[in-house]
Amino acid sequence: MSSTRAAVVVQTPTGLHVRIEPIAPHTFHVRMNRTGRFEEPAPLARLGVVAPSPSPVCWETKTRVEEIDVSTDSASIRINRRSGELSLYGAAGTLLTRHNCPPRVGCGTAAGTGGAAAGTSEDGFETQFALAAEERIYGLGDQHDTPLMKRGCKISICFHVGKEVHAPIPLLLSSEGWGLLMDTDRRHEFDVGCSSPDVVRIRGSRGELALYLFASDGLAGLLQTYAELTGPAALLPVWAYGLAYNCNQQTTARDMLEDALKFRREGIPCDMIGLEPTWMDRPFDYDAPVDWHPDRFYNPQWLPQGAHTFMGALRTAGFKLTLGLYLQDDGEAGQQRNLPEDWYDFLKPFVAQGVLGFNLCTKIPVREMANVPVAADDSALDAENLPQSTLVGRSIREGFAAQTGQRPMIYTPVGYTGIQKYAALWSGGRTRGHLSVLGLGLSGIPHMAVDMELHTAAGIHFGFFQPWSKVNSWAYWRHPLLLDPELLRLFKTYARLRYRLLPYIYSAAHVASRTGLPIARAMPLVFPDDPHAVKQQNQYMFGDAFLVAVFTDRVYLPAGEWYDYWTGEKFTGPAEIPYRLPKHAGGPLFVRAGAIVPMWPDTEYAGQRPADRLELHLYPGGAGECTLYEDDGLTYGYLRGEMAVTSIFCRDDGRVFSVEIGLRAGRYPDMPECRSWDVVLHTLDKPSAVKVDGQSWRETNGSHKEPPSASWSYYRKTGTLRLHVPGEAERPASLRLEIVRSDGREVQRMSGRQCSSPGPNSDRRTAGELEKDIEVGLATGSTAKALSTLERWWAVRTAESDSAEDVREHWLAMNGLFVRTAERKGGTLHEIAGGDPLLRTRLQPPDNAEDAYSSLAFIAARLIEYGKRRGDTHGIVRQATDIIMSEIDQELSLQAVADRLHLSSSYLSRKFKHVIGLAFSDYVLEKKMKLAKELLLAGSTVAATAERTGFKDTSYFIRVFRKYWGVTPGEMRS
Repeated sequence: MSSTRAAVVVQTPTGLHVRIEPIAPHTFHVRMNRTGRFEEPAPLARLGVVAPSPSPVCWETKTRVEEIDVSTDSASIRINRRSGELSLYGAAGTLLTRHNCPPRVGCGTAAGTGGAAAGTSEDGFETQFALAAEERIYGLGDQHDTPLMKRGCKISICFHVGKEVHAPIPLLLSSEGWGLLMDTDRRHEFDVGCSSPDVVRIRGSRGELALYLFASDGLAGLLQTYAELTGPAALLPVWAYGLAYNCNQQTTARDMLEDALKFRREGIPCDMIGLEPTWMDRPFDYDAPVDWHPDRFYNPQWLPQGAHTFMGALRTAGFKLTLGLYLQDDGEAGQQRNLPEDWYDFLKPFVAQGVLGFNLCTKIPVREMANVPVAADDSALDAENLPQSTLVGRSIREGFAAQTGQRPMIYTPVGYTGIQKYAALWSGGRTRGHLSVLGLGLSGIPHMAVDMELHTAAGIHFGFFQPWSKVNSWAYWRHPLLLDPELLRLFKTYARLRYRLLPYIYSAAHVASRTGLPIARAMPLVFPDDPHAVKQQNQYMFGDAFLVAVFTDRVYLPAGEWYDYWTGEKFTGPAEIPYRLPKHAGGPLFVRAGAIVPMWPDTEYAGQRPADRLELHLYPGGAGECTLYEDDGLTYGYLRGEMAVTSIFCRDDGRVFSVEIGLRAGRYPDMPECRSWDVVLHTLDKPSAVKVDGQSWRETNGSHKEPPSASWSYYRKTGTLRLHVPGEAERPASLRLEIVRSDGREVQRMSGRQCSSPGPNSDRRTAGELEKDIEVGLATGSTAKALSTLERWWAVRTAESDSAEDVREHWLAMNGLFVRTAERKGGTLHEIAGGDPLLRTRLQPPDNAEDAYSSLAFIAARLIEYGKRRGDTHGIVRQATDIIMSEIDQELSLQAVADRLHLSSSYLSRKFKHVIGLAFSDYVLEKKMKLAKELLLAGSTVAATAERTGFKDTSYFIRVFRKYWGVTPGEMRS
């Protein structure tokens, strides 16, 4: 390129002055007016939203009779010298967008009725760009009750007219590879193919026409370009990605501490406790200091800091305190009240006491702002009072950093373009709140959260799969401890999962702060070439690995393999499936095959224990990669390169699933010296071999407190393979894992929603556990239960080995169970056979697996038939076992079950012992202990396992478990 001049200015015959300034290789600043005077700085530069380019951009011009081309290495813009119309081209010379008529600036520009552009003005503007037939348009910030794809919508960029809006962002992103950001702080309107289907029209009634046009590959590339133009999103402190709880606005210090300690007593992880602006002694006006409310938050001035204060008590329990501040009231129309230069000094005493963040509130709830009357004069119609959240947020962020060296948590319900550099956004409860999260993600704001709807399972599901999660009591009582038992149990499940996923979420946040790619990613952002995916509004990707569906019972799975996180079922896309929600889940959650998910162990708050040992969850079925970003989680050291990066790759060729775990690159203060991994491979099939750096490791049964070195274990019940990889100090280079599959004999489980009948091994129970269910089915006369479980048992056994010798051994083992069942029914197998020669031949060991299974199924059916002929159906016992299994998480007594069956306890006890072979209490204990073992091996905490198995007292559960298994739950879990 030959020139680094500032700009090109063209004047048309009609007196329109057009100024084009390339400010980056892919971005052009366009300004048009009729005076030829272009005041500096332009509006977004004056607001600090757009910063000057750090280095000059090389570009060149080509002048022809009718046109001038301004070109960089990555894009070019063509100006029609007669009309002022523009055309934008990509690097390959492809036309991306163009004006479809000359832009109008001044000259009595007539704006349409309503919204920001009402009236007629001599100082307004209108510009139109053509839309291609299949072009999709995204962006424009948080626009309540509008779809993600904005084509067909008319949207005003303002806060007080017509709709409930938190953050209007004047940004368009096109599926054709171009973007547009309006450079104005005044009200204006976007008509995106609403009035005319093939045109996007932008107009305002005041100011010059100024905008940024940019080009890039795909929506993700456009978001990165926007981030480079306006500045990267702030990286929140790591604890801010956990759970935030805002107290009721009438709370006291005692109430606040009680709310916080309820989380700890119930084992619910939580980090942030927030107070409404009523914490202070008078309304904060930014002109004078405030203090704690003397009655509700009394803090003696002679000892205002330390562990003895209510802030110190919170800190000791691992909580971080944030305070609400009201933003200033609006000034005159179109004007902002200036803040005192040193106003942050009023917050310093509270920060010194331990406050770590601020909630920048509006005095009028956003949902009521649309009803606030505005003046009817012409100036008020176009002049927008931009919220001061950006200015206040920047002051707090800079002041807090200077005072503490740390990142604050700043969050606000309102903002304009550029707010992402200083604060996270939040919204009160609203319908279709997920569209606000996804819409802002497509508008360059990756940190948006909608207040969690606690009183529905779907609300909890969505609430925890947001960029950050917030429970807001405000004027109500929304503490999770006030939920009914089922919802409380669900809330705990999701809260614990959220905290285990924090390394994964924090890594996605690092990506968002560098590239603009949000944590919650709308489907068009990830699957732009899938015509079905781009239409999905009730599902999104959460990071690279998880597909989350919200408020729907149907899920579209794009091409590839997908794991149902809740059930372990495996699906193949593309497919749209109906979703049957498991009891322990609030919504659909899928994991992409090839996903690599780092997890923390269970924790009550971020930073509770050092991150020296992490879990690494692997989902075979495709190639994948994961970059784990780690830093101190608190300071700005990451901007100076104080961080560690771990690259992990996986590949699956169908025979071998291989994983490469790289060494950590880089350092940060207090970084653990050694990192070890507990690798968890999710697979329905037990592998034939596991190799680490080419060396075969041996299989163990997994019952050890600490697994032997160089060993692995497979847990069929949970469908997981587990092994421990030693710390980096013991290896000098990347580590390579190879999971070698067996020779095609694996038992696969596919969802019944995808195939007509489930495979024989459609659950993960061990052979021993299946045998017990077969025995119960035979004893209670349940033909369907006995035969379906027998089929699964046979599949498990033959998957392990199907040689002729082993087949006979499996057959004999099951016949032993048949013999015991026959004896309980008062006979023998030969007596049951009687004069039936066919049955007598079935009692001889077959030579092949097919005949052996057929023989067992035949005998089982005859056993059940024999019992029915004797009138020994034992329906009562079957009902009792059904109650036990469906209510295993409750306290189950013989008397309570007998009462429900309208029987005496002594009669039920005798029948139960006769049919099952165990006393009622022993049977219940066996089922609870086996479930507890399964949950612990799957990674559940001891407290959660006790709750899931019906023990209210965790210490009592530990004693019972130790007596039953010979080890404590903690030892079993480790």
